[in-house]
Amino acid sequence: MSQTSSSRRARWDERYAGKDLVWSAGPNERFAEEVGGLELGRALDVACGEGRNALWLAEQGWDVTAIDFSQVAIDKARRIATRRKLTIDWLCEDISAYAVTESEYDLVSLLYMHTDPRERRKWLANVLSAVKPGGTFLYIGHDPSNIASGVGGPQDPRYLPDADELARDMDGFEIEFAGVIERSVSSDPGHAKETKGEALDTLVRAVRN
Repeated sequence: MSQTSSSRRARWDERYAGKDLVWSAGPNERFAEEVGGLELGRALDVACGEGRNALWLAEQGWDVTAIDFSQVAIDKARRIATRRKLTIDWLCEDISAYAVTESEYDLVSLLYMHTDPRERRKWLANVLSAVKPGGTFLYIGHDPSNIASGVGGPQDPRYLPDADELARDMDGFEIEFAGVIERSVSSDPGHAKETKGEALDTLVRAVRN
């Protein structure tokens, strides 16, 4: 693991250890909307954090594998799953280097993972390879326009791919949606309590041919 990746992992371990839940107990609302109509199958939730989306998927009947590079986050997610009597395969791995099983999953989701372009090319190719033909890939993250016109999120545009950039690297996928969506942050966990307004997110949903 590079020094940059190691230091980033340490920062996230510290952040997850600092409070009971950094994010909400329930799933990201837009994520649930996008996934709600899909046929159940095997799902891979990348950068799962404390597991809010993975836990929700398991409750809906998905067979879920969830991965994050923070051991603190994975340990918290595992405890929550145990309390809720949910079975999920939790992995503490760096998705940029982890060898995923190709063409394995009916759904691969990745929310709010922001890295430099070089690392992004690695993990994007990796997660896309895990989608089976006919399966769905779903990405949600802060959009570059959020820096000037939204609230929260990274302030370095290098870490924020837009929908067009992501779509260009998705050969073999049919793009169902690629654009910018708005998200209210007035009561969104992870933001400071006084933060109000709208965040601008990139959303890409695609099906592998």
